[in-house]
Amino acid sequence: MLRVSKVLVLSLLVVAMCSPMAMATTSRVQALAGTSSYINDDSDIFRWYGTLPSYSKMVMAEVGQSSVAGSFGDVSVDYQALGFTHNWGEDSPFGTWAVFLLMNSVEDGSFYLFNPLGTPGAGSTLGLSVPSTKFVLAWGTEVEMLSIGLMFTRSDVMIEEPATGKNDLAFTTLGGGLRVDLADELYADGAFTVGWAGGDTLGGWDKGVAFNLEGRAFWEILDDATVVPHFGYRAYKFALEDPLAPHGDEWSDIVVGASFNFDVNTNNMLIFATELEWVNWKYAKADGDRSEVDVQVLPQFYLALESDVTSWFTARVGATKMMSRVTVKDAVGDESTYTNFEVVPFAAMDDFEFYLGGGFHIGEWDIDAVFSHELPFRMGYWLTGYGAGDSDPPVMRASATYRF
Repeated sequence: MLRVSKVLVLSLLVVAMCSPMAMATTSRVQALAGTSSYINDDSDIFRWYGTLPSYSKMVMAEVGQSSVAGSFGDVSVDYQALGFTHNWGEDSPFGTWAVFLLMNSVEDGSFYLFNPLGTPGAGSTLGLSVPSTKFVLAWGTEVEMLSIGLMFTRSDVMIEEPATGKNDLAFTTLGGGLRVDLADELYADGAFTVGWAGGDTLGGWDKGVAFNLEGRAFWEILDDATVVPHFGYRAYKFALEDPLAPHGDEWSDIVVGASFNFDVNTNNMLIFATELEWVNWKYAKADGDRSEVDVQVLPQFYLALESDVTSWFTARVGATKMMSRVTVKDAVGDESTYTNFEVVPFAAMDDFEFYLGGGFHIGEWDIDAVFSHELPFRMGYWLTGYGAGDSDPPVMRASATYRF
């Protein structure tokens, strides 16, 4: 039996390495239906910056494909990441620091590591957009009952030609956060991030600022039950100065939610969460069309289970159910309303998503994977990850962390 188990683990690792590269949360969070606001995870360092001292001496590598349900449907873009965290000095007198190289973000649906990309429309005019690759620098430290963290990201591109001159785009973010112990059974996280878009493309930026403010608290109401309230506010405004191409994009988003995390026993954790969300999006196209979209998510539900099946394998399953109402106002002021109905290209709908994943614990390594929905029915070719007619590889996403 032990020999068979080792063969299975090695086979899954081979499949993971052969899977296509793409974007997501960490594999564990994605398999738990994207409940990153309501659980503790290694990936918190990219969002809840004050948690960095809790995850020192760690190497993290991630590849795969993500599809986490949100107000405007699933998001899937290329993603790869490699980096490490480490204590600064013996006994960490100077805190913990981190260096990462990323392609896109670790977190779905949050601007703080995303670039504005084609948001202002510059890419369609000059073929120039901010690249999705970036580097990340972070630092954090603990002070008695408080830990704080800072994070910096940068991505830029420049083209200089005789015919068009110099055109460049850049996106920079700076974030700060804290984790504070409020009582024996209560602690909280808070984070704030600011992003700047810059460059000289199409005469420069009139507006190019984004910011995010959010918080959460973990309140252990019983020995085996924790309540986690969460709120978030995001907003950005991008606009170019070119009067002949009135590109513009203005967004605001409010999220209020809470979860109930229940330890069924020592080996099983159940997560149930619900969220309300209000989104307003105003945009202008190159042809002068200016439109506005309002989305109400009333509500979205999350349900997930994490189970330690053996000492070396953890099974995960999650699902989301979202109900929404979308109001679209066109350039002449006419309004259309859609309830629990897909609205292309916004894709907000009465949506259900299901996730399946697992974690393998081998020595100091934790290797997490998100499996395709087809995996139980189509095993595919283990060396290539694909079978004839398969639309998805058996493993959609893989993450590996090593603690030293």
